[in-house]
Amino acid sequence: MSFSSISLTANTKYLNPLVADYLFHPEKIQHLFNHFADINGFENTIKEISNHTFDRKKLVDILLHQAQTIENTSKETLQNIKKLTENNTFTITTGHQLNLLTGPLFFIYKISATIYLSQHLSQLFPEYNFVPIYWMASEDHDAEEINHFYFKDQKFQWNISSDGTPVGSIPTVGLNVLFNQMKESNLFSDEVIQLFENTYLKHSTLANATRYLVNHIFGDKGIIILDPTTSELKKDFTPIFYDDIFKNKIFQLAQNTITYLEKNHYHIQANPQKINTFYIHQNKRYLIQKENNQLKLKGTDIFFSENELKNLLEQHPERFSPNVLLRPLFQQTILPNIAYIGGTAEISYWLTLKQIFQSYSIPYPILLQRPILFLLPKNIERKINKLNITLEDIFNNDIHQLAYKILDKNNLSVHFDEQKHQVEKIFNAFIKQVQNIEPTLISTINAELTKTLKSIETIEHKINKAIKQKNETIQPQISDIYNNFFPQNIMQDRIWNIAFAYQITESSSLKTFIDNIFEHCNIDIHSHKNFQLKILKP
Repeated sequence: MSFSSISLTANTKYLNPLVADYLFHPEKIQHLFNHFADINGFENTIKEISNHTFDRKKLVDILLHQAQTIENTSKETLQNIKKLTENNTFTITTGHQLNLLTGPLFFIYKISATIYLSQHLSQLFPEYNFVPIYWMASEDHDAEEINHFYFKDQKFQWNISSDGTPVGSIPTVGLNVLFNQMKESNLFSDEVIQLFENTYLKHSTLANATRYLVNHIFGDKGIIILDPTTSELKKDFTPIFYDDIFKNKIFQLAQNTITYLEKNHYHIQANPQKINTFYIHQNKRYLIQKENNQLKLKGTDIFFSENELKNLLEQHPERFSPNVLLRPLFQQTILPNIAYIGGTAEISYWLTLKQIFQSYSIPYPILLQRPILFLLPKNIERKINKLNITLEDIFNNDIHQLAYKILDKNNLSVHFDEQKHQVEKIFNAFIKQVQNIEPTLISTINAELTKTLKSIETIEHKINKAIKQKNETIQPQISDIYNNFFPQNIMQDRIWNIAFAYQITESSSLKTFIDNIFEHCNIDIHSHKNFQLKILKP
């Protein structure tokens, strides 16, 4: 694949203001993170994490045990796991939900970037090893976010709903119905049909199926998959669970940062609760809340005394589950992790946590925005060229603005700028005449000028609207172009699935598609401000 790129420094509608400042003006918010994402930042982070103690043997034993539960774990992955016994081995991590058939494309982009960065850092710092980690969000309980995927604009959905069950433990029963729908649709390649069958019809839980799927796609690149639900891992995190539940310490430590974000009009992605810990009861995940001096599971009539919950935390740490704000702390407690790759929302909530990390002396990693990639099929590229527009035209305008721009470039729109200029000259002459006669009339003249200009703009808009409606050739092309990049008016990588993407890019196989994508998931760590939006062309 070849590619074009668009700098986001001038137009950050694809990033929220906090992440835009982190990428392009990091000095403004330097107190919210630890080190810049550049060579010096990585060197400093490596040194800091080298001085931190991790139970590497326990981590490796757990990872090996989990890897061996699935038949297709690669030798490259096993080698990377064993490297973690060595003190000069560090991890690069990304996390994601257990989306059906990988869900949206950015799932692929995040893991690709994590692997790519691990390889790149191993070349830059040959005295160290860097291995990629995919952190499975297996305790997430929002099934409605992961129970479907799109083939272009057609939704394929698994008939399950959110009932509080941690998604990793959901049985794959019922996916044979979706499998038959996929076959009957005649949309999918034989390779995808076979992969879906091997993934979901031959593994009993969604966690096991997802592990098989990620191994199949990325195993030859050494991806390590971590399911954080084990008692042995959570035992290391019980002091923070304790402080969160019984002292509300996480909430208190976050308040200075929350105040700063609010004062500076930044969006707060995840606001800390008084308690940020969930409890898993009868395989349902409930937020712990304090009510009438007792601890309650939200949405139930189940109460615990403090002593009861303290005993459960000591005896059954696996029943306690971090929310979105505690998860980064959990990750950095158990992994020798130097960098986290996430989307805009993830980077936003990581940036609220530095003070909490400092309080617990937990190493804070370098944060990296995941790649933002768009695919440009050949048929869409031909339409763009035919209409004589640029990629910047598409990405800097909504569909209505794009339509008018295209009509204008093709001489199919009218503008009355000259006429408006002449009207302004006439009214300015009126003002010049009356200012020495009756100055109070100037406001009346200005009001009439505004009304006249508005009338001209209304006429201009109506004429252009009529031209737009009459042009039956260009409008469908405009829709095709825009909907390619923004299906359902949402960024392409949040809707399209790998099954559709690899077909429209005319890739010979899923592996070929992944290998091509992988080459463009590089993150420039030599300059923090070089982040770009990429458009990939088959």
